[in-house]
Amino acid sequence: MGRASSRPSSGTGGERLGRVRLYALALCAFSALGAPPLSAQLLVDPLEVMMNTAGANRVAATFTLINSSDKAVQATITREDWDRAENGENRFLPAGSTGTSCGKMLSVSPLMIRVEPRSTRNVRLTVEGAAALRKECWDIVFVEETPQRESIRGNSLHYIFRTGVKVYVAPPGLPLDAAIEDIRIEEVAVAAAGDSTNAVRPASLSAPVTKRQIAIKFRNTGGMHLLTKGHLEFRRPDNSLALRVPIDEFPTLPGSVRKVTVDAPAGLPAGDYVVLALLDFGGAELIAGQIEFQAK
Repeated sequence: MGRASSRPSSGTGGERLGRVRLYALALCAFSALGAPPLSAQLLVDPLEVMMNTAGANRVAATFTLINSSDKAVQATITREDWDRAENGENRFLPAGSTGTSCGKMLSVSPLMIRVEPRSTRNVRLTVEGAAALRKECWDIVFVEETPQRESIRGNSLHYIFRTGVKVYVAPPGLPLDAAIEDIRIEEVAVAAAGDSTNAVRPASLSAPVTKRQIAIKFRNTGGMHLLTKGHLEFRRPDNSLALRVPIDEFPTLPGSVRKVTVDAPAGLPAGDYVVLALLDFGGAELIAGQIEFQAK
């Protein structure tokens, strides 16, 4: 049997290759407003599972449902495809619709589960035929609790909590590679306090306030999903370092492009600079891009 690993993310951005920031989704559907929201009764741990086939034909892993309440909780388990937009937003799609899911190779059991009060249950993930896998595949497994109900002021409230566990399956030896395709300065409108970003501004009013951002287009050209972090260096004409600005860790799926933006720093002395973007995606070397920048 091949290796399977699963662990929760720290949420601090400290994880590297083979791990992505965990994702939890709570959907609340209700017929009236004004009540304090209920909380999910099940804790799902971890929220991300990485299964390395290591050439084996069958690999397995689990995630755990923890019921810390005094009532039994029923839940249903479902699968969907997912991908990530260029701005980092997760998009959920019908199972088997993207060509990137693990399909029939991946099975989940059980599909309906009851977790008794103050107890735990495991959900098992199994990949059969893994030796034939030639590229990384990924799915999301949703744990949806039986709706909770609450009445307030004569209205009935129904809450549905759904937590997503991202599952990745990868064969050994996939390449790690990435590139910075573009780096540019962008002017971004800033909405005034109390102003709608979608509101139409009359021509008679003053121009909207804008801010400058350094926008980096990053492409994952390798075969594994990546966690990437780095920094910007603002360098003077003599190449001395004026300022370093961190770039928060961000995930990217294989073959995907991610647009990362960093606000231009305030208080930088007026003058001409070269901005270097240095990104660490977990490969043997950092990748870099640069652009000229004028502080005003």
